[in-house]
Order: sequence, then structure tokens, then C-alpha cells
Amino acid sequence: MNAHTSFPASDFFATMRQRQWADASLQAMLCRGVIDETHDVKTFVFSAASDRMFCFNAGQYVVLHPTIDGAAVARSYSVSSPPTRPLDLHVTVKRTPGGLVSNWLHENLRFGDEINIEGPRGSFKLDGLPGEKPLFLAGGSGITPLISMLRTLTDRASDLDLRLIYSARSPRDIIFRSELDALAARFPNLAVTYVCSKADPSWAGPTGRIDGPMLLRLVPDLGDRTVYACGPEQYMKALRDGLGQAGVDPRGYHEESFGGGLGGAARDVASAVSSSVHFARSGLEHRCAAGETLLDAARNCGVYVPTGCQQGVCGTCRIAKLSGAVAMHDLGGLTPEEKSAGFVLACCSRAQGTVLLDL
Repeated sequence: MNAHTSFPASDFFATMRQRQWADASLQAMLCRGVIDETHDVKTFVFSAASDRMFCFNAGQYVVLHPTIDGAAVARSYSVSSPPTRPLDLHVTVKRTPGGLVSNWLHENLRFGDEINIEGPRGSFKLDGLPGEKPLFLAGGSGITPLISMLRTLTDRASDLDLRLIYSARSPRDIIFRSELDALAARFPNLAVTYVCSKADPSWAGPTGRIDGPMLLRLVPDLGDRTVYACGPEQYMKALRDGLGQAGVDPRGYHEESFGGGLGGAARDVASAVSSSVHFARSGLEHRCAAGETLLDAARNCGVYVPTGCQQGVCGTCRIAKLSGAVAMHDLGGLTPEEKSAGFVLACCSRAQGTVLLDL
């Protein structure tokens, strides 16, 4: 007698779907490991406490919700692992001077610890961005969503013509270098170039800041490629300028930005307008000080707004604006559809006159 119990394939796939984590909900995660990538970068490996698999798109991010000194905080981080390996989730974090969450993670999160994670989120997605000849441009820790894309493509044994240009401060700051070198050696259709901005006697590769001539020198067929870019805002601005100099079609350019903030001119405009924020559901009103964001206004009134990056990138603090005008300096945290529907980002929006919010 056959001792194995069989069941229809449809039941199997239904069970697998039930175990998937793909609905942007908050889940308890267990830290299964901590990997030292560089002197100031660690990768945290998570599995779902509820025995779920991770279903997301390469390039997306999650929101970590640690409790620090008794206060619940939230920060967004790109997923560095690929969706082709659904049993764990990797988040790679660079320690930043004065960074509340990055420093706490580096100093406190250990194997076996539990943390709440929300996601997946974000429209910077590999499968949603077509391109036969992808060019990945990374600056510093901006490699994290791009390594997820590269791991996905190589796991699939993709035959696409792949190029990565990775800019770092110095050789010791190149994250995932050994893995990237191994992937390039294994897959002849993947070419990896590192660029260091800081002079180093031991470095024989390209040096300097990214600009149009350098891009054309490193990637002669630049105009034929679809660009996926991620890095700090200073790097991204130089990159956008360089691609413009090189005549790259903006329709073939896709980005995810780390960092940023409201520019001086935008701050001056926001500060010059007498403004107030009304919270419709809470019945509260707040007269804004110069330069105050909607998030500042909400906190000053005791109105809760969930937040992540606080830089206009992640979209966690999006709220519905019922009336009024705001000056918003976002870095891609809202889709065009969300903007058309009246949503704004509380962290980087400043009231221009009287604003009514659905809070």
C-alpha cells in the first residue's frame, strides 16, 4: 500500500498562496542572522514568525517598526534579497551618523529578536519596468534594491545584457563586492564596474564623480539602455544631470532615491505664507510656524500620522488633502494616481494658506 497521501495540485497552490506575505500588512518577523557587509553596513535576515513566505517584487522596500527607548518608530529600507528566494527577507542597513534607527539596528538587533515589519511597498519594481538592456546605476547604499534585481535576474538565468556601474566613496565602502564579482564571473552577460570618488593608492579602477562623459566612456551604448538608478540625492542629482548631458531619453530612466529634503527656495516660499492646518475628523486646528510640515503640525496637535523615511521617498505618511494648497517636495513617494486623487506626503508638505486634511 502506498503510504503517501495525495491531494490535488490546486489545493497545494492554494495553501502556498495563503502562506504568502504580499498585502502590505504589518507582520511579526524573527531575526535569523546578522551579516557584516562592510565596516558600517550590516544585512539583517528575517523570517516570518507566522511561517509565511515573502512575495514581493525586486526593488520594493519594507517599513521596519522597532521600539526605541519606549517609543514606536518606523523607517523604510529596500529589500536586498530576491523574490526568487521567498523563505527569508534581507534588509541591508548602512549606519549613518546620528541615525536613530540605523544605529539602533546595528547595536541592538540580534539573532532571535522579534520586530514588526510592514510591506512590501513601492513602485520601483523590476518586473514593472521593461528593458532589454538594463543598466543599473548605484551610489553607496543605493545598491540595495539593485542587488535584489540582479539576484533575481541571475537566479532566473536571464540572458539579458546587464551592466552595473557602482559608485562608492572608497574600495572599503563597496557593498556586496565579493558577490558581485562572483556573479560577473559566472554570468558573461553581466558586466560590473566600480567607481570610487575618494583617491586611494591601492585603487586602479575609475575614479571621480559620475557625469555625462564618464557615463558615455563606461557605457558606450548608453542611449540604447534602460536605466535603473538608486542612491543618495546628491548622487542622483549628478546622475540625472549626467544622463541629460549624454542625451538619454527620460522615458528610459527609472529611479529610487535615498535622502533629500526641502530645498532652500521651497522653504522660503513655504515660510512666506501664513498658513494653518485643520484636521477634519479630529476637529483640531493648528497655526503653522515658518517651515513647519504637515507632519510637524499633526504631532503638535497630538494627531497620529504613520511615518517611514520622513524624506518623501517611502509614501508611508500619505494623507488625503480635502482642500487647500501645499508645497510638496517629494522624492517619488506618491504615484501620479495618488497625487491626482488628492493625497500628499505629510513629511515633506507645507501648508500654503488654509489646508483641510482627512485626519
